[in-house]
Amino acid sequence: MPTKPFSFESHFEIIFLESYSHLKPSERKAVDKAVRLLSENPRHPSLNVHKAKNVKGKYSEGGNDVFIAYASKSLRLTFEYGPQPGMIALRNCGHHESCEREM
Repeated sequence: MPTKPFSFESHFEIIFLESYSHLKPSERKAVDKAVRLLSENPRHPSLNVHKAKNVKGKYSEGGNDVFIAYASKSLRLTFEYGPQPGMIALRNCGHHESCEREM
């Protein structure tokens, strides 16, 4: 029987919550699914996670790196590891232009 990957606890930053509140219900559903997948396995292929360029995180758990994950073709979420071990800080979410601009 395969073992379940380590799961992460989610830590929501204020900007993430504000951005999330402006999404349409269908967009929220896609972000909810991405957050669930991210907490279960940050390397899930459908998330297409990659490191953001020229952005420094505020937590040192992941080496101060910030990452981008796909919630859908046009929706992204940004995150970093921290603030505590076993946690993922969700920084922002939304359409890729605004989400990646306001990391």
